[in-house]
Amino acid sequence: MKQFNKVAIIGVGLIGGSIGLAIRKRSLADEVVGVFRHESTLKRALKCNAVDEATMFIDRGVNGADLIIVTSPVHSIPKIIKMAAKYAKKGAIITDAGSTKAWIVSSVEKSLAKSRKIHFVGSHPMAGSEHAGVEFARADLFEKAPCIVTKTAATDSTSLKRVIKFWSSLGAI
Repeated sequence: MKQFNKVAIIGVGLIGGSIGLAIRKRSLADEVVGVFRHESTLKRALKCNAVDEATMFIDRGVNGADLIIVTSPVHSIPKIIKMAAKYAKKGAIITDAGSTKAWIVSSVEKSLAKSRKIHFVGSHPMAGSEHAGVEFARADLFEKAPCIVTKTAATDSTSLKRVIKFWSSLGAI
Protein backbone atom coordinates (compact mmCIF):
# COMPACT_ATOMS: atom_id res chain seq x y z
CA MET A 1 0.00 0.00 0.00
CA LYS A 2 1.48 3.32 -1.13
CA GLN A 3 2.85 5.56 1.64
CA PHE A 4 4.94 7.98 -0.43
CA ASN A 5 5.00 9.33 -3.97
CA LYS A 6 8.79 9.44 -4.18
CA VAL A 7 11.49 7.98 -1.95
CA ALA A 8 15.14 8.90 -2.41
CA ILE A 9 17.85 6.61 -1.05
CA ILE A 10 21.30 8.13 -0.68
CA GLY A 11 23.90 5.37 -0.58
CA VAL A 12 22.53 2.25 -2.24
CA GLY A 13 24.62 -0.65 -0.97
CA LEU A 14 23.33 -3.67 0.94
CA ILE A 15 21.04 -1.68 3.26
CA GLY A 16 19.94 0.98 0.77
CA GLY A 17 19.44 -1.60 -1.96
CA SER A 18 17.39 -3.81 0.38
CA ILE A 19 15.25 -0.81 1.31
CA GLY A 20 14.68 -0.07 -2.38
CA LEU A 21 13.78 -3.68 -3.17
CA ALA A 22 11.42 -3.86 -0.18
CA ILE A 23 9.68 -0.59 -1.11
CA ARG A 24 9.20 -1.77 -4.67
CA LYS A 25 8.02 -5.27 -3.66
CA ARG A 26 5.45 -3.82 -1.24
CA SER A 27 4.40 -0.93 -3.54
CA LEU A 28 5.09 1.64 -0.80
CA ALA A 29 6.03 4.40 -3.27
CA ASP A 30 5.41 5.35 -6.87
CA GLU A 31 9.11 5.99 -7.45
CA VAL A 32 12.39 4.99 -5.78
CA VAL A 33 15.43 7.05 -6.76
CA GLY A 34 18.97 6.14 -5.77
CA VAL A 35 21.75 8.68 -5.27
CA PHE A 36 25.26 7.34 -5.89
CA ARG A 37 28.91 8.37 -5.63
CA HIS A 38 30.17 5.77 -8.12
CA GLU A 39 28.80 5.02 -11.57
CA SER A 40 29.65 1.33 -11.19
CA THR A 41 27.36 1.05 -8.12
CA LEU A 42 24.65 3.00 -9.94
CA LYS A 43 24.71 0.50 -12.80
CA ARG A 44 24.64 -2.50 -10.44
CA ALA A 45 21.66 -1.04 -8.52
CA LEU A 46 19.69 -0.54 -11.73
CA LYS A 47 20.56 -4.07 -12.86
CA CYS A 48 19.33 -5.47 -9.51
CA ASN A 49 16.11 -3.39 -9.77
CA ALA A 50 16.85 -1.85 -6.36
CA VAL A 51 15.80 1.57 -7.69
CA ASP A 52 13.61 2.90 -10.48
CA GLU A 53 15.94 5.77 -11.31
CA ALA A 54 19.52 6.64 -10.43
CA THR A 55 21.61 9.79 -10.29
CA MET A 56 24.97 10.94 -9.04
CA PHE A 57 23.58 14.35 -8.09
CA ILE A 58 21.99 14.78 -4.67
CA ASP A 59 19.89 17.77 -5.76
CA ARG A 60 18.28 15.75 -8.57
CA GLY A 61 17.80 12.68 -6.42
CA VAL A 62 15.99 14.36 -3.53
CA ASN A 63 14.01 16.80 -5.67
CA GLY A 64 10.33 16.17 -4.94
CA ALA A 65 10.99 13.25 -2.55
CA ASP A 66 8.55 12.75 0.32
CA LEU A 67 11.02 10.50 2.17
CA ILE A 68 14.81 10.68 1.98
CA ILE A 69 16.80 7.81 3.50
CA VAL A 70 20.54 8.20 4.06
CA THR A 71 22.35 4.85 4.23
CA SER A 72 25.91 6.05 3.76
CA PRO A 73 28.78 5.35 6.20
CA VAL A 74 28.04 6.76 9.66
CA HIS A 75 30.72 9.47 9.61
CA SER A 76 29.19 11.07 6.50
CA ILE A 77 25.50 10.97 7.48
CA PRO A 78 25.13 14.44 9.11
CA LYS A 79 26.98 16.15 6.24
CA ILE A 80 24.87 14.37 3.61
CA ILE A 81 21.61 15.15 5.44
CA LYS A 82 22.56 18.83 5.67
CA MET A 83 23.22 18.84 1.91
CA ALA A 84 20.02 16.94 1.09
CA ALA A 85 17.96 19.29 3.25
CA LYS A 86 19.00 22.22 1.02
CA TYR A 87 17.24 20.59 -1.93
CA ALA A 88 14.40 18.80 -0.14
CA LYS A 89 10.85 19.94 -0.67
CA LYS A 90 8.90 21.51 2.15
CA GLY A 91 7.47 18.81 4.42
CA ALA A 92 9.93 16.10 3.35
CA ILE A 93 11.05 13.57 5.95
CA ILE A 94 14.70 12.57 6.21
CA THR A 95 15.80 9.47 8.09
CA ASP A 96 18.99 7.46 8.22
CA ALA A 97 20.14 3.91 8.83
CA GLY A 98 23.23 4.71 10.88
CA SER A 99 24.23 2.57 13.83
CA THR A 100 25.26 5.56 15.97
CA LYS A 101 22.23 7.55 17.01
CA ALA A 102 23.12 10.19 19.65
CA TRP A 103 25.88 11.84 17.60
CA ILE A 104 23.95 11.72 14.31
CA VAL A 105 20.68 13.01 15.81
CA SER A 106 22.30 15.87 17.75
CA SER A 107 24.46 16.90 14.76
CA VAL A 108 21.54 16.86 12.35
CA GLU A 109 19.16 18.66 14.71
CA LYS A 110 21.76 21.41 15.23
CA SER A 111 22.30 21.87 11.50
CA LEU A 112 18.56 21.89 10.75
CA ALA A 113 17.47 23.98 13.77
CA LYS A 114 16.85 27.11 11.71
CA SER A 115 15.05 25.27 8.93
CA ARG A 116 11.77 23.67 9.83
CA LYS A 117 10.82 22.99 6.23
CA ILE A 118 11.96 19.37 6.52
CA HIS A 119 11.65 16.85 9.33
CA PHE A 120 14.38 14.51 10.59
CA VAL A 121 13.75 11.23 12.39
CA GLY A 122 16.79 9.09 13.16
CA SER A 123 16.57 5.34 12.52
CA HIS A 124 18.71 2.25 12.85
CA PRO A 125 17.42 -0.96 11.30
CA MET A 126 19.39 -3.76 12.95
CA ALA A 127 19.74 -5.91 9.87
CA GLY A 128 22.58 -6.87 7.64
CA SER A 129 24.63 -9.60 6.10
CA GLU A 130 28.19 -10.84 5.96
CA HIS A 131 28.18 -9.48 2.39
CA ALA A 132 28.44 -5.87 1.26
CA GLY A 133 27.14 -4.22 -1.88
CA VAL A 134 23.86 -3.72 -3.68
CA GLU A 135 24.19 -7.04 -5.50
CA PHE A 136 23.53 -8.76 -2.14
CA ALA A 137 20.43 -6.66 -1.35
CA ARG A 138 17.28 -8.58 -0.40
CA ALA A 139 13.68 -7.38 -0.17
CA ASP A 140 13.20 -9.46 3.00
CA LEU A 141 16.29 -8.19 4.87
CA PHE A 142 14.25 -6.21 7.43
CA GLU A 143 11.60 -8.82 8.17
CA LYS A 144 11.51 -9.47 11.94
CA ALA A 145 14.59 -7.25 12.41
CA PRO A 146 14.54 -4.75 15.28
CA CYS A 147 14.60 -1.11 14.21
CA ILE A 148 15.39 1.77 16.53
CA VAL A 149 13.57 5.01 15.73
CA THR A 150 14.61 8.09 17.69
CA LYS A 151 12.37 10.66 19.33
CA THR A 152 13.62 13.94 20.75
CA ALA A 153 11.98 17.20 21.78
CA ALA A 154 12.58 18.45 18.21
CA THR A 155 10.96 15.43 16.50
CA ASP A 156 7.79 16.13 14.53
CA SER A 157 5.18 13.66 15.82
CA THR A 158 3.53 13.06 12.43
CA SER A 159 6.90 12.36 10.81
CA LEU A 160 7.81 10.01 13.67
CA LYS A 161 4.61 8.02 13.09
CA ARG A 162 5.25 7.87 9.34
CA VAL A 163 8.82 6.61 9.82
CA ILE A 164 7.68 3.96 12.30
CA LYS A 165 4.95 2.86 9.86
CA PHE A 166 7.50 2.78 7.05
CA TRP A 167 9.91 0.45 8.87
CA SER A 168 7.01 -1.70 10.04
CA SER A 169 5.84 -1.98 6.44
CA LEU A 170 9.26 -3.38 5.56
CA GLY A 171 8.72 -6.06 8.22
CA ALA A 172 10.87 -4.50 10.95
CA ILE A 173 9.92 -4.56 14.61
